[in-house]
Amino acid sequence: MAETSETKKAIKAIIHLGNIPLDVYQMPNGSYKLYVESVTDAIKRPKNDLMRFLEGQSAQALPYKNRALLQEPMIPVEGYGGYVKPIPIELATSYWLYRAIKGNEIAQALIQASLMESIERRADAAFLFKRTEEEYNQKFGERLEEILEYNREEVAARRLPGDAMYLPRRIN
Repeated sequence: MAETSETKKAIKAIIHLGNIPLDVYQMPNGSYKLYVESVTDAIKRPKNDLMRFLEGQSAQALPYKNRALLQEPMIPVEGYGGYVKPIPIELATSYWLYRAIKGNEIAQALIQASLMESIERRADAAFLFKRTEEEYNQKFGERLEEILEYNREEVAARRLPGDAMYLPRRIN
């Protein structure tokens, strides 16, 4: 009697950080990975920016230098009919941290809102306070927008009258 080997497939879901969608995959071993394009799109960067990050020498990229991400096999996705090569969550967050350090305002706000939610979830657990995922996501989105708006107002407040003649709006 011949054994049949069942092909293991990843399962896709879309999660949201506020109003930012992220394609997440549950791998056959139970781990989670993210789709590269949703990671770069989240902070409004070009699709090839993560590969450039991996080629760099930053402290955030160094842990991924010896990982053969390009050589990893493509994985089939249940209900998709195609294959993807998702990346580990740790790589995605290192990339966002790098971009935040380099001044990407969306990455900065994303990280700050994520840290706030992480602490709040633990405090809610400590005090046995229950919230739904929808409530957490709504609050995350509000925080993200507040942080981005504050950053825009703070930069605008530092501009001098003559700056508009020489500097683009995004430069302080």
